[in-house]
Amino acid sequence: MKRRIVFAGDSIIHGGPWQFWLPDHYVTNFAFPGHTTSDLAALVDDIVESQPELLIVMIGTNDFGKYRLPIEDVIGNILANANDLRKLLPDVPIIWNSLTPRTGEFSQSVIEVNKEIKPELEALGIIFFDSHGLLKDETQDILKIKYCSDPETFGLHLNNAGYEEWFRALAPVISNNLVV
Repeated sequence: MKRRIVFAGDSIIHGGPWQFWLPDHYVTNFAFPGHTTSDLAALVDDIVESQPELLIVMIGTNDFGKYRLPIEDVIGNILANANDLRKLLPDVPIIWNSLTPRTGEFSQSVIEVNKEIKPELEALGIIFFDSHGLLKDETQDILKIKYCSDPETFGLHLNNAGYEEWFRALAPVISNNLVV
């Protein structure tokens, strides 16, 4: 049965070929390059109106790079968005992806955010998907170079191999949460 799968977040979610990988479903993507947690908050009503049967989210990395928000603010904004979405979509499975690894000054901030949001999201009944651990270099807290399309600049965006690895791990979680 064709289901409505909605994605929301920033450029990392935006860049995934989700409809290609999920051809048996209706896919809507509310993710945009440069989006922050504030931008996601502004889209909550549109996301709800799209009537998702499964919602997949990743947001927060641009709060560091674009606005240089303190870790506590990024965590608070992510959790505010999660609370709003859970309240407005109480019966919809939500898969919340951790922030992916990135190079430079934000590497440790990303790790701290992921550590803090995981138990809070799970307490809301939201599935926390550790994309950070999946895509992280084994020896450093950065995105594996083989998955990175911009290692000389942001060290943040995924290439085709990165998206394929992410989807390979995420696909069973998606399938398990589309059970009628």
